[in-house]
Amino acid sequence: MLLYNRTMTINQLEYFLACARHASLTKAAEELYTTQPHVSMVIKSLEKELGVVLFNRTARGVELTRDGRRIYPYAANALKNTRLIFSACQEGGQKSLRIATNPSSHMTALLAEHYRKYQTDDYFLQYTECTIEDMLTLVADQEYDLGFLFVPEHKKPALFQMLKRRRLGFTPLCTADLVLYVGPENPLYKTAFVTPDTLSDLHFIQLEDDFFAVEDLLQGIPFRQVVKTNSSHMMIHMLEHTDLCNLGSFWLRDMFRQHDFGRITVKGFEGQVSFGYVRRCTQPLSAQERAFLEFLQRAIRQDGAADP
Repeated sequence: MLLYNRTMTINQLEYFLACARHASLTKAAEELYTTQPHVSMVIKSLEKELGVVLFNRTARGVELTRDGRRIYPYAANALKNTRLIFSACQEGGQKSLRIATNPSSHMTALLAEHYRKYQTDDYFLQYTECTIEDMLTLVADQEYDLGFLFVPEHKKPALFQMLKRRRLGFTPLCTADLVLYVGPENPLYKTAFVTPDTLSDLHFIQLEDDFFAVEDLLQGIPFRQVVKTNSSHMMIHMLEHTDLCNLGSFWLRDMFRQHDFGRITVKGFEGQVSFGYVRRCTQPLSAQERAFLEFLQRAIRQDGAADP
């Protein structure tokens, strides 16, 4: 059995990563508020500890060696996990609610209202927007507690396979239509519905590719995507000030409505999207999670969205 007697420190990892990012001991020292000789000393001590050379020293600075490149992602993950440990300890005495979602202006408005009503001195709220694949990883790895998502009906089998591997469960909250979002600059702004063949004549802004993107319902139906973004702010601004369209879904018709977009039903794709949440099957809901889910379900009922 091989035993390791190592004393590698968090400080050494921070110095290593800073040097790698800047390719310079001097610039790393500036970031770390220390001196270049001190950075050099820490790197040499880490190299001695690991028994490998991490950087080649050149006239222009430093560059990672083969061993340095191999170690870099592990060092980055170790430092990230260390910060998460400290963050978790700081949150230990707080009532926490950690939520991941598809990009959603509705969810941000709901969370703000929930926080306004239920905040206390020891309340901690963490929120992120991401793809469904990333969301499942975040929830499975216990970085987030609940993940809220839209999933097209024909992609549910794939979702359930991914959930099973990660020991996660999905609870549907309501069904929704595929809709065309347009702003006042678009000639379809006051239209109630469109047929799928209309879409080929329009220009679209869509979020970056996601395996579970709702526009995948339009298999075989062409549409022109001219802008792609990962920013909901960019999406909103373009819809408000250009004639671009967006294919998406919605689950609150009137409550917490923040933007005066036209929401046009795509005929033949009504009720083809499920909205719900994923969570770890092995852990009970916390009091904060139950309170938010009850708040969310009341909002859905009051708004008259379809049942799951």
